[in-house]
Amino acid sequence: MLGNYILSGKSQASIALTVSTLVSLLLPPLAFLICGSVVALMTLRKGVTVVLQILAASLIMLMAFSLLVNLPIKLVLVYIFIIWIPAWSVAMVLRFFEQQGLLLVASGLLATMLIVATYLVVGDVSGWWEQWLTVMIEKTVPPENISQYKALLEPAVDMVNALMISGFMLNVIMSVLFARWWQSRLFNPGAFQEEFYALRLPSQILPVSGLVVLLLLLLSQPWQDLFRDIVVVLMFMYLIQGISSVHRNVDKLMLSRAWIVSMYCLLILLPQMGLFIACLGMTEVYVIWHRRKFGSKTEL
Repeated sequence: MLGNYILSGKSQASIALTVSTLVSLLLPPLAFLICGSVVALMTLRKGVTVVLQILAASLIMLMAFSLLVNLPIKLVLVYIFIIWIPAWSVAMVLRFFEQQGLLLVASGLLATMLIVATYLVVGDVSGWWEQWLTVMIEKTVPPENISQYKALLEPAVDMVNALMISGFMLNVIMSVLFARWWQSRLFNPGAFQEEFYALRLPSQILPVSGLVVLLLLLLSQPWQDLFRDIVVVLMFMYLIQGISSVHRNVDKLMLSRAWIVSMYCLLILLPQMGLFIACLGMTEVYVIWHRRKFGSKTEL
């Protein structure tokens, strides 16, 4: 019912986007799912031009509401640039090409551009994150525990930038995939499952991955840190590919859904499981590339 209301007209869509953005301000961890999926659903169904008009109308309403209740306008702008625009741009790729593999590529390119921009603007990215997180620790942690938290932070600070941007990328992907599932439920039940099972990263990503790893090994700082962060982004892309592979093969082999539940439980409880699933996704991309190049019939 909500989806039908959102897609019933420009005014309804603008109101729904405005309300969902305001709700997401109260629930920041779910912000991408709440308002990002609304932007993505409109983009997938209505197209680029119409959605731009809806975004502009919703922006005006949000600005007016911000002035009325003394809500910081900067906060609204952050949501627009961090959630609306990425969800809109990535959803456009899925709308035009109808391939979820290209959705992953678009999200990965967006994350890579953010990484490069971060290093160009900040310079010492690890030091910047360490300084920022230290301030947060000192403000939120009891004084007697500050030294313990700083000790835990020190060995992990080099990976913070990669993990934060990869988390952003995953949120964008999940919001658009949720919108695609939503669209399927409204207009073509079962289509999302077929499209997700058919998810394939382009085989060209393999030489790109190899080149990035080679540069990571050969270059010195700060380039080494930059390419390390890009490798993490690539691994998260392969992770989604691997998850799709598990879903598809469980369905193909008519196995119990307990396999799917177990996979997600292990991903939550054991971070190492994510690396294993990512390697599975990488292997699948390699098999597809090998089959196309050499005519092999091997299939995962």
